[in-house]
Amino acid sequence: MPPIKPPLFVDLDETLIFAREATERSAPPLKGARRVFGYEVILRPEAHDLLDLCRAGGREVFLFTNAFFGFALTASQTFCLGFDEASIFSFAMILNCRRGLSPGSALIENKPAHLEPTREKMQALGIPAEQVWMIPSFEPPRFPSAKLFLLGLPHRLDRLDRAAHDKPDTA
Repeated sequence: MPPIKPPLFVDLDETLIFAREATERSAPPLKGARRVFGYEVILRPEAHDLLDLCRAGGREVFLFTNAFFGFALTASQTFCLGFDEASIFSFAMILNCRRGLSPGSALIENKPAHLEPTREKMQALGIPAEQVWMIPSFEPPRFPSAKLFLLGLPHRLDRLDRAAHDKPDTA
């Protein structure tokens, strides 16, 4: 039986999507945006490729977001991201879950490890800063590409898997 791969946790806002309140009239409309609750939302062009790489080989992938649960679930359904109710950790869940939830995992996040929202996620997972993988923020005015991040992702996943496999069994 192949070894179980450590799970991955992926941020939503400015990692997989960009969302802004639909009432912001001063900004031009976002090309290709969909309405999710009261937000105008666009999908990062590389979002599905990112999730496909993360899920390759049967790895579990969870949405780990400071957004509210209903928004995260609806965004996942709207853009076919593949997250169901059981695979979404929302703002309230992150704050209220036990600490050290998944110390062998990694987090794909657009905010650096020293910022409070990322630190809260790190504490919930029980991971150090080197297990937070920074993806360029998907936000205006330029909406940076994640193509270089995707090129390096298989190497990071391999290192994560090797670290989990080489870790002594503490059971």
